[in-house]
Amino acid sequence: MAFPNRSGRASLPPLAAGLLAALVSAHAAAAPPDLSGTVPIFEERFADGLSRFDGRRGLWSTLGRRQVLMTNAAETVFLDRGVMPPGIDAELPPLHVVTEDGLSLRTVPLSEDARAAVGDYLRRSGQGGRADKVRFATAQITTAETWAQTYGWFEIEARIPRGRGRWPAFWLTFAGRGWPPEIDIFEAYGAGIAQPTPKDATFNTAVIFDAFDETGAAVHDTDLVNRFDPDPVARIPRAKTRGDRDVFTLSRQHDAPGIYDAFHVWAALWTPEEIVFFFGPDRAGLREIYRMPTPADVRAPMHVIANDQFTARGGWWPADRAIEAVLAPENDFAIRSITLRALRPALVLDMARGDAPFDPRDSVIRDTGGDDIIAPGAGFDLVELSGGADEIRIARGRENKIIAGFGPDDRLVLDGFPFASAEDALSRLTQVGPDLWLTAPADPFWPQTVILRDTAAADLTPDQVRPRWPVGTDIRAARADLSDAPERDGDRDGVVTAQPIGSRFKDDGRGMRFAGGPGPDRYIIANPETVILEPADGGVDELIAWGAHALPLHVERGVLRGGGGALTGSRGDDRLEAEGRRLTLSGGAGDDLYVIAPDARAVTISIAEGAGHDVLRGWGDGHRLELAAALVAEGLARVEPAPEGARLVFSPMQSLTLEGASVAEAKAALEAATLQ
Repeated sequence: MAFPNRSGRASLPPLAAGLLAALVSAHAAAAPPDLSGTVPIFEERFADGLSRFDGRRGLWSTLGRRQVLMTNAAETVFLDRGVMPPGIDAELPPLHVVTEDGLSLRTVPLSEDARAAVGDYLRRSGQGGRADKVRFATAQITTAETWAQTYGWFEIEARIPRGRGRWPAFWLTFAGRGWPPEIDIFEAYGAGIAQPTPKDATFNTAVIFDAFDETGAAVHDTDLVNRFDPDPVARIPRAKTRGDRDVFTLSRQHDAPGIYDAFHVWAALWTPEEIVFFFGPDRAGLREIYRMPTPADVRAPMHVIANDQFTARGGWWPADRAIEAVLAPENDFAIRSITLRALRPALVLDMARGDAPFDPRDSVIRDTGGDDIIAPGAGFDLVELSGGADEIRIARGRENKIIAGFGPDDRLVLDGFPFASAEDALSRLTQVGPDLWLTAPADPFWPQTVILRDTAAADLTPDQVRPRWPVGTDIRAARADLSDAPERDGDRDGVVTAQPIGSRFKDDGRGMRFAGGPGPDRYIIANPETVILEPADGGVDELIAWGAHALPLHVERGVLRGGGGALTGSRGDDRLEAEGRRLTLSGGAGDDLYVIAPDARAVTISIAEGAGHDVLRGWGDGHRLELAAALVAEGLARVEPAPEGARLVFSPMQSLTLEGASVAEAKAALEAATLQ
């Protein structure tokens, strides 16, 4: 959560300002928004306790991304049990407590032993610069690991703690790498106890953005003006230089008497056109308090955070002298409920009228009522099933999928998720209200969840879930506190063995022997003499290689980099990726996935006879298809449409699907193919 600076800009003429004031006044008097164009995601009232995300299942994370503990506070870390050594951990006062009012987020002082343990963690995880200043721990909950969405309705019912230094907030931040964008639905300030402060009974709403979109490309909208704001100074974004760029803020401070004594509701409706903020004593009493156009870079998935920061960095909000009263357990950031709704997609793809269910835009997909294969694209999709035995194929990405009507005859095929097996996937299910969530956690960015509407875990069987071409979690990227180093075993026989949680191996160009473990292992290999021994039950692993290599058995993913190399698959269902120039990928007997990166050049995909039903992703001009002569003998190969694109059919037992290609493009690829 960023705290904006306070610079101002030029004003508009009085007549324009008056018209704008009337417009905003009309907005403020309007009724609460019509949410009929939204779909529910969850309404969390903590009736069953706090559903903590434990790395596999759960809804709420209680630590920061990559388990980073310190953000905008000078003396305080976000903390929960499980970070410090067991003896010290047991002495930590509870920070997340479910009460009859909902969830209580608390701030506590740390003992000397706890401060030392936290300091060790901060230094181990690259946060040691302020380790010696830490005196307090505070609480947060976030959906950083489980849910991020673009646009929608975000609502919290809460009561604010008293005391200068308390700085609770409900906000959204970018689910990808970097910051901003950010939407602050509210940042509130604890009323002074020892003496009043200028921020007593106030809160801020804000949107923070810059001149770049989520890919880092310039969007040139830094001249954005909030035409809804009657204040000619506040209408112009405030700028703050951060490094080599400017960060912009549009914000408003609001008076809010009573927020320390009773629960109130804050909400925001975020759409492609504008962001509208609401406040009131309850949901029925919500009224609009601020509105602004949506900046061009505030158009990508963001996750939700509710937190109680304490003692802000820079010393601008130091702790109240009445510290015992400020930190009393009953003086908590109390959350009665958090509600999320998403915008219902406007695009409807109806398979009964012949629409293809593969579109990169957000969409509602309706089946035919018969037996269908449905392969949603890259957008936020609602799949509505009405009958038959359907197969829904979902590829790992940035946007979530919601499936309604999923029945006992339907099947879920998951491409690129970090699930080693159907049983592994079922062990990760989380019940969220009436719905069942299956989550691919962020590692450390872009969580993705598949929601099965009105479904219980007992309704799902292993036969209904098929993970294929999985991608393991990069555990070292997702955990700031973990070392990259694997462990050498005690026999001194030259084998480097994995840590149980997962390891990252590098051969540095020398022939080595590596032994994987039960966690997700990553092998970075340049020497073809390096030997990899991966157990059959060793999680989801990957090879990153330069030169000529064969994918080791039980390593599910192979990524080839550099120039002029070749990667050959094993006998299983392999995921083979090309990220360089003049590379060759050759699958084996299984059903393989070939992935050509957008910046790869002159890649050859070599298909042998008997290679199974393969899929090619990223096909385009400049690449080459190489086929065994028997596959095209006597012109037997044919081209037909497929759910994901177009398919080259060589026999009933062998095919190659070109994802995203038209039938004409697939025919051209077949005609241009060379023979092995």
